[in-house]
Formats: sequence, C-alpha cells, structure tokens
Amino acid sequence: MLMLWREKWSQDACCLSPLWHLGYYFHTENPFKDWPGAFEEGLKKLREGDLPLAILYLEAAILQDPHDSEAWQYLGTTQAENENEQGAIVALQRCLELQPNNLKALMALAVSFTNTSHQQEAYEALRNWIKQNPKYKYIVRSKKGSPALTRRMSKAAEESSLLEEVKELYLEGAHQNGEMIDPDLQTGLGVLFHLNGEFNRAIDAFSAALTVRPEDYSLWNRLGATLANGDRSEEAVEAYTRALEIQPGFIRSRYNLGISCINLGAYREAVSNFLTALNLQRKSRNQQQVPHPAISGNIWAALRIALSMMDQPELFQAANVGDLDVLLKAFNIEP
Repeated sequence: MLMLWREKWSQDACCLSPLWHLGYYFHTENPFKDWPGAFEEGLKKLREGDLPLAILYLEAAILQDPHDSEAWQYLGTTQAENENEQGAIVALQRCLELQPNNLKALMALAVSFTNTSHQQEAYEALRNWIKQNPKYKYIVRSKKGSPALTRRMSKAAEESSLLEEVKELYLEGAHQNGEMIDPDLQTGLGVLFHLNGEFNRAIDAFSAALTVRPEDYSLWNRLGATLANGDRSEEAVEAYTRALEIQPGFIRSRYNLGISCINLGAYREAVSNFLTALNLQRKSRNQQQVPHPAISGNIWAALRIALSMMDQPELFQAANVGDLDVLLKAFNIEP
C-alpha cells in the first residue's frame, strides 16, 4: 500500500562525505561548495525540476552559512521530492531549530514523519503548525481552559488521543474560516484524516486545497497517493499525471505513478516511469560532471519488481546489475 506520499522500499546508502552538520551528511565532491549565489541557483534548479542539482546547490549554500534557515527548509522539501525522506527530516528539523515558526517546514516535517510511520511525531508537528500560525494560535489558547482537553493532553503519549486533540484544532480552524478555504489548513486536515485511515475525507481535504492552488504539483501528488491508498488507483494515475504535467522533474510523483501502474497491472508503463526517473537523475549528473546523489534504491527496487512481473529475465538481470543503458534501449527511452 502506498504511504501518503510514497511507497516504502529499502533505502540504499547515499554517497556521503565526512562533511556532517547536526546529523545531516553532505554529498562528496560538491563542485558548488564555494559557488556565489548558491541558494538562488538552487531555487532556479528546483523550478526547472532538476532536483539532484538543486540539492547540491542548497547544500553548498548551507556549507557557506549553516544558520540559513530558509536554505535548510528548501533542502528538506527538495530531499523529500527526490525520495530521500531521512535527509528531509534532518534538514527540516534543523530549519525549525533556527526558525521555530517556519510553517512550511512544520507542515513538510509532518508529511515526512507520516511517510516514515512516525505518527506521534507527525501529530506533534501538525499541532505546532497551529500553535505557530498567527491565524489559528488563538484556538490553542482558547482550548487550554477546557478540562476535557486538559485530560486529553495529559494522555498525549497515546497516539489516538493526540490525533483527536489535533484534529479538533484543525476542524475548529476550518469552522472559523467559514466558506473561505485555507489550502494549508486543508493540507493538514488531509494528513490527519489519512493517518486515521479516513481516506475519503482526506481526499476531500486535498481536493479543497486544490481549488485554491490548482497548479500546486505537491498537492496533486498528495491527492494521488491518498486515492491510491483508498483503492482508487485509476484516479490516482490521473492525479500523478497532473502533478507531472506541472513539474516533469518531480521524481517522487514519477515513482508513485509507477507504483500505481504496478497495482493496475500495467507493468510496462510502470517500468517506463521508473526508468524515466532514473534517467533524469543520471542526466543531471552527466551534464554537470558532478557525483549523482545516490538515493535511487527505492526506484531500482520497484523497477525490479515490475520487470519480474513481465517475465523478462534478461531485463531483470540488467536491473540487478544497474545497467541503465540496456534498459533504456529496451524501452525506447532516449538516454
């Protein structure tokens, strides 16, 4: 079953260096470590959909200024899009140490904790988002005097109690908004409903957010993953396709699309999507002559599963040894 934003497969080891900062390991041989304007260049590569290069530039910006909270935020969200959840979590946590009221980092951290099955941490990140949000923090203050809520908060270690507490806060915020839709609040509701297995309500929340931000490719991906978890894989394919129309370099959505294709028995289409993702990463490396951030283990694992379903042992063997050129040729994908 798909997680909220991705399927869980075994992660491969990254090409890491002795460069280490508060738990985050930087890639080796980064040619941009002294690059002037590395942060701006990273954002440019992110807009272009070149996630691996964006990560290298953002890492360079942080090596130049380890206290740049915005660079840590973008590094975290970009690592998540590029299918490296652990790197995303560490970067987002560092961002929040520097800037506790960074709402984008708090919501992104809740998503990453959801994907790694850290439910209580996800609830706490979502509660902090409400507490730090100028539009909604009054709700938390107004609830403090409630004996019922006090009892619930005293049992915060129990995930179900914490879920109900945080869901109550978000629903109260939505009620206070009336007919006005806050896409960020709806995103939080979507995460909460998803964590509780209420997939239809999560779908409604993400769909509401999309009425305000129809070009938000991350929201389309979240909707797709929730549809997939609700056994609606055909609709999920449509959502992932829309995400990729907006951002063709969105590797996580390309990966998720491949998983949904496997679920639908469309193995050739699944393989094509996995190969496209791997090819994007390799093109980034080759064009700049930089080391490829090796976070593709999830994709290679899914690729091998799809190939095994096609009963083509020679191609399965090519995947086993990582021969991308043979596979691209077999599926008529230009290197």
